[in-house]
Amino acid sequence: MKSDWGILGLLAALAVGVVPATGCTVVACPAIGYVRTLTVHVEGNIAAVSDVKLCDETRCSEPGPTAGTPVPMKTVVTEFSPEPQPTVTYPPFHSRREDQDTWVFTVSSGDPAKVTVRAHAADGRVLAEREQELVWTRVGGTEQCGGPVTTPPILLPVP
Repeated sequence: MKSDWGILGLLAALAVGVVPATGCTVVACPAIGYVRTLTVHVEGNIAAVSDVKLCDETRCSEPGPTAGTPVPMKTVVTEFSPEPQPTVTYPPFHSRREDQDTWVFTVSSGDPAKVTVRAHAADGRVLAEREQELVWTRVGGTEQCGGPVTTPPILLPVP
């Protein structure tokens, strides 16, 4: 009996010493959807600016949801229907005004390479427009698991 435990002890000691030496490591990443943010600073005639929009190739930003904003309803089909069902589409960016001259945009998905940013007057007129290439940088997390990313701020001069 003593020799059985001695062999098991030796095998356990080898496992503890050899397994880490093989370079076999397990990385457990948290199930987190990291935030991607982009900041726009308006310069010049900021008093004339009522809203700032950020657009990709297909769609533009919408104001971010607030506590009182209802979420889109999802249709549940209980029986087969040959009719196509409506789908919910989300904007590529949500915006919020941080202060008098700063808007912060949250990117819904992906890291767009290029955007167009527009400053609008209260009546909807475009006061200024700029196309901007983006370079995204991870600002937290790890290389294996990813993390939140951001891009340098965009400066939008308004005449």
